[in-house]
Amino acid sequence: MSPRRTGVVDDMSEMGVELPLYDVTARKVHQWAMIALVALAFLVQGETACVLLGVAGIVMLVGRFWWPADVFRQLTWRVLEPAGLLRRRDVHEDHETRRVARLIGGGVWIVSAVLLMFDLSIVAWVLALGIAVMVALDAIADFCVLCFVVARARR
Repeated sequence: MSPRRTGVVDDMSEMGVELPLYDVTARKVHQWAMIALVALAFLVQGETACVLLGVAGIVMLVGRFWWPADVFRQLTWRVLEPAGLLRRRDVHEDHETRRVARLIGGGVWIVSAVLLMFDLSIVAWVLALGIAVMVALDAIADFCVLCFVVARARR
């Protein structure tokens, strides 16, 4: 049985780049948690929205450099997978580009939280929801927008 093809990863593989294995289960739990935080922020608005967006941004940024800060991946690795609630799924993927995307997304969510504090809600939500859509694309379809752009630029 052949592994599921995911588009960008296949393009990287066809270029002769050997991609390492990563646990995508933890990534997807993280992504869905981020989407939930941003959606909840959008629904509640106000100061609570600033806090939720800030938390999402901090988890993205700090968790990139210090794994214990990514509480959602930690939940997956320490509780959900060991308890058998989720199965670990390792996949070859370009993790370096995803890490850059994570930094950009976390930064944009923190900037959006600050913009909300200054009542610049339209700009804040356009930025925040734009990143949330990209995270959702990756969570749903394994489509990393930045990975796609980088793969196309390398051609």
